[in-house]
Amino acid sequence: MGQGDSMNRWIARAAALLLACGISAPVLAGPIIDWDPAYFYEAGATPTHSTAGRQLYIVGTISAFGPPLDFLNASDPSKDYTFYLYGLTSLGTVTTPFPPYGNFFLTNYANGVIEVYEGTPRDADFAPFPPNSAVPSTFTNGTLILSGTMSGFFWESNDFTAFKSGSAEGHIVWTGGAYLSKVSPNGLPCPSLFTGGTTWMPSVMIDGYLFRHDGKMDLDCPVPVRGSSWGRLKAIYR
Repeated sequence: MGQGDSMNRWIARAAALLLACGISAPVLAGPIIDWDPAYFYEAGATPTHSTAGRQLYIVGTISAFGPPLDFLNASDPSKDYTFYLYGLTSLGTVTTPFPPYGNFFLTNYANGVIEVYEGTPRDADFAPFPPNSAVPSTFTNGTLILSGTMSGFFWESNDFTAFKSGSAEGHIVWTGGAYLSKVSPNGLPCPSLFTGGTTWMPSVMIDGYLFRHDGKMDLDCPVPVRGSSWGRLKAIYR
């Protein structure tokens, strides 16, 4: 092996060590909130079409919490844990043919807001044809435990699968709420992923809603960067 090859391998090892020493790593990761169901609604939309400029709303009931929110009991009969997503503005639906089966449909949205609540009594009600006297009010009538901004949100569907299945996803940065410190250790902003599967199969739908969603929020909190030095790095390879 020539001197140049040896130097290249040394540089590669050095770079890897610098990454290990200098870049943050997840300290909290995994699903912190799980739900089934959540329901989407949007005036004038169908499971295959959304008009640009229209607003999408999502209401959901939380069924489980994971660390660092696992001190909360989603099964407590005296409380309900709910979330409300709003302010998402449609950028219009893009249709992609998939012959000979049918079509795929993708709709992206501009940024929105997500809020998570702890409420008493347990009264969340997916009443038909929202908005109405129960939606979204019975999903927001409690203590705001988390709030944040949603970006990069989209839903996708198709017109040919037997179960009318698709997906929806977006990125959250938590910014407020009573338990903000739980998802922001060391005061660092914590991103979360809102993700899960959708369906518009008639047997599970409620009149006036666009999709039913079974999903979760994954948390990925970084730890502070650990500093190093070039001198320390060189000493390792002497």
